[in-house]
Amino acid sequence: MIATWLLTLGCGLIASRFHHDVGIAPVLGAILCAGIFLKPRDLWIIGLGGMLIRDLILGFSLFTLVRLAAIALVILSIRQLKLQPNLRSLLTGLVISSPLFHLTLAVGDWVTGTCGHWPRTPQGLAQSIASSWPYFQKSLAVDLLFSALFLLLYTAVVVGLVNRKVGSAVR
Repeated sequence: MIATWLLTLGCGLIASRFHHDVGIAPVLGAILCAGIFLKPRDLWIIGLGGMLIRDLILGFSLFTLVRLAAIALVILSIRQLKLQPNLRSLLTGLVISSPLFHLTLAVGDWVTGTCGHWPRTPQGLAQSIASSWPYFQKSLAVDLLFSALFLLLYTAVVVGLVNRKVGSAVR
């Protein structure tokens, strides 16, 4: 349980450091990787708790609810995918969760008028979605990099442990 709270704190601190202005934070990649190994309860704590810590640091707003809804949708999609520790599974998770996350944020921004003040028309919704495209691109690239690095480290550890067991069994 201590690890869950440390991961939650880490998620919140990373998200607060690399927030909207920068447009990158490997939060989705971290949640995807956590979804492989953690219990659903821990995944909810890390995802939602991390976003609450982020907004505690940067300030709460109506958009906090939008961000929490977006993370909840990501977690629900990850749970349905039943991710495995392989590149195909992580890529599938990112291809589904990243657009879902950013679309939810864009629609939430359109509804709340927190970041952009788009007219409450179909054209305004389209403008809100279009304005999120650069953030989506940056976020997807960072999440892909984070997930690939995580998988590389995970594979190195697993291969190292297997080699260690095989080596000790041969002796």
